[in-house]
Formats: sequence, C-alpha cells, structure tokens
Amino acid sequence: MLYQAQGLLFDLDGTLVDSVPDIANAANLMLEQLGLARADDQDLRKWVGNGAPRLVKRALTGQVDGEPEAAVFKQALPLFFDLYADHVYVDSTLYPGVIETLEYFEQEGFVMGCVTNKPFRHTASLLEDAGLARFFSSIVAGDTLTTQKPHAQPLLYAAEQLGVSAQNCIMIGDSVNDILAGQAASMPVFCLTYGYNQGLNLGAKNPDVLVDHFSDLTGLVVKAQARN
Repeated sequence: MLYQAQGLLFDLDGTLVDSVPDIANAANLMLEQLGLARADDQDLRKWVGNGAPRLVKRALTGQVDGEPEAAVFKQALPLFFDLYADHVYVDSTLYPGVIETLEYFEQEGFVMGCVTNKPFRHTASLLEDAGLARFFSSIVAGDTLTTQKPHAQPLLYAAEQLGVSAQNCIMIGDSVNDILAGQAASMPVFCLTYGYNQGLNLGAKNPDVLVDHFSDLTGLVVKAQARN
C-alpha cells in the first residue's frame, strides 16, 4: 500500500540516531559521581526508550520498574541531564540511510517535524551536531508542551506548526509510544524495527507499517496534493 501525506513527523532516539552510546556514558558518569557502580552497557541499551527519569531510576536501582530513594533521584536526574548535555553526539551515530532519505523527502516537497520526549536542550544539540536540524521546520521536545508521547498533543502541535492537517501527516518512530501517539492523533504510523522497544512485539500494537530499514520509507509514501 502506498500512503499519501504532506507532512512527516519523526521520532529521534532509536529512529534517526542510535544515541544509546552517549546516553549510557552519561548515565555511568552520573553513577560514578554518586559513588555507585557502573551499569552494564547492554542493560542501559534495554532501559532506554521511556524517558530520562525512568532511565535514571533504572540505572540507580538496576531494575526496570525500580524506585530509588527520592533524595538520591532528586540529585541524580539533574546530574544526568548536565552530563548528557556535554556528550550528546560523541559516540552516537546516524542509522544507515537517514540523511539520504530525508534529503529525498525534502526534494519531494514534504514538510518535516521531529517529535521526541527528549528535553529540548538535548534535542536541539543532537539535531545540530548530527546534521539533521536543517530538515525540520518543527521540533517538539519533551518539555515543549505539558504532555508527551503517547499523548496525541505533541503530534497535533507539530502538524499545526508545519501548516498541515493531522490527517495529512504520518508518524515515523520506533516504539510503542510512537504507535500510540500516532493512533491517538489519527495518523498512519510507520514503525522502525531496529530501535529502542524493550523487546516488545511492536506488531501487536498495530502500526500501519513495520519498516526494517530507514531507506525503505521512500517506497511507502508519496506527496499528497494540497487540499482546499
């Protein structure tokens, strides 16, 4: 099936950029500065995908649903944010085909936005350092609004900023949050299979399309004509 759209909304971590190496480094630097043992990099990779507060709690407790002491968490979270701000794109890498595919969509006349739960200061730095900022006319970060994905509002706000109706947008991400947000906003959802999904069965959440390679996106969507 070929989808028509005018606007494309992209998640960031796990969709455009493999950012785990720098996130994991910041988490371990945080643990070291708190006098705690480093976490295993593979565990940190599995723990990414549900926002920084949850990641920090997991790093502090070593458990997916762990709850650290409130005083420790209150100290740890801003420390993680500051450490990560200094290392957003050191060891992180773009996924294969990202630049070429975004250039293709740009040339085809699509308007594009980035919708992420990552704080804006990290989002802006990562997009700039990775050479992606030039593609996005809208950037909606985790602290742009009072809601985050899986709520529909960030996607609807991004569409409004792009000047495109939600019905003429497609959400492209890698997680259950992206799928649920797109469905809540009544947008088709394309879900990349290589990202940060904690081992969950993405197909069970009924995205419109599961995509193995970023470059495959070019064969799934064509530019829709503007509607009066």
